[in-house]
Amino acid sequence: MAAVTFGAVGDIAFHRGIEERLTADGLDWPFARVQPALDRAGVLFGNFEFPFLPPDFPPEERDPAAALSVVPGPEGAQALRRAGFDVLNLAANHILDAGSMGLDYTQSCLREAGICAAGVGYSQEEARRMEVVERDGLTFGFLCYAEDGNWTLGATNPGPAYYEVETVLEDVRKHRAEVDVLVVSIHADLEFVPVPAPVRIANSRRIAAAGADIILEHHPHVPQGVEMADGALIAYSLGNFVFGTHSDGYISRHLPQPAESFVLLVDVDGDGVRSFERVPCIIAEPPDERPRILEGEDGDRLASYFEQLDSWLQDEKFVRETWRRRVTEVFGSFIKKAAERDVEAVIAEMVGRALLVPENRSWADEVMAMAREHWASVSASSDPYRRPNYRFQNRPEGQ
Repeated sequence: MAAVTFGAVGDIAFHRGIEERLTADGLDWPFARVQPALDRAGVLFGNFEFPFLPPDFPPEERDPAAALSVVPGPEGAQALRRAGFDVLNLAANHILDAGSMGLDYTQSCLREAGICAAGVGYSQEEARRMEVVERDGLTFGFLCYAEDGNWTLGATNPGPAYYEVETVLEDVRKHRAEVDVLVVSIHADLEFVPVPAPVRIANSRRIAAAGADIILEHHPHVPQGVEMADGALIAYSLGNFVFGTHSDGYISRHLPQPAESFVLLVDVDGDGVRSFERVPCIIAEPPDERPRILEGEDGDRLASYFEQLDSWLQDEKFVRETWRRRVTEVFGSFIKKAAERDVEAVIAEMVGRALLVPENRSWADEVMAMAREHWASVSASSDPYRRPNYRFQNRPEGQ
């Protein structure tokens, strides 16, 4: 059975930061400088971050905070097809930013252009459906999931397929024998961290052991490492690809890593993954804010950084400490926001999100783990001169 080169890239968004160039230079402009790498893929996958806005969407219903593509859906979808994309993940945190109407319209535009739009549906059963692409005698199956988060809040009809590891394992075992190459896509975890959460590493390795061949992950907006586990390739974060990383104020605060990118090329056959490479890319500053292939010394430096990301995956202590630093930042932001609201609003709007929504529960669980560790050390200590609670400073009078 012939080998096929499978390609994958990270977040694609017809972003408002590049709207002027899209208008002036056309919708093929974002991909032009990386097209040679995309053309090497027999099957090409990407994460489509911003849905298309339906032309009949009521203006008064549009959320000003929504993340939406700034181009017409049919034209945008055709540009993606011309760039070579066969499969796009729609199971992402912004897929409902134009409501179910926008989800349906985006899915329809992509499918009419000949692109598989994976990971969404009118029910969880439909959203979990495997999409299949055949190329040169090899069948590729795609299962796509998004961690339920602040922008989806458990929406079910319609919505993305929700990432819960037992759900993914069930689907992988169900479909493993139906295709030659099984690809799992996961949109999850905290943003702007160079390593995945320890639990995501553990769960990804479980998915690999269950039979996935390629596991593609996204949402952190920065590259993370790649490893082989049980014969499967796991790319923990594909980072950004076509994205306004410099013009977006939220993303640009974390530069340079959000502008560092790659095209992942994986040679596969009927026996699974044979080899892989990353073509290093950089998203340039405006006015040329699009990815381009890095060559020479610059390309070598970025390739070395990617290898460093790979090595960090094997250092459990480093992964835990790095991820905890980011958890601490997120928890600090949560406390500041809570301090600006009254108690009732904190209970109604924030506590539930932190403790019940999976996107937040991951870091909240880590905060609790950190607290338990500290509590265990305090309760195990003994000081014959002081009460056990003397360590609490600035206590109110009488407490």
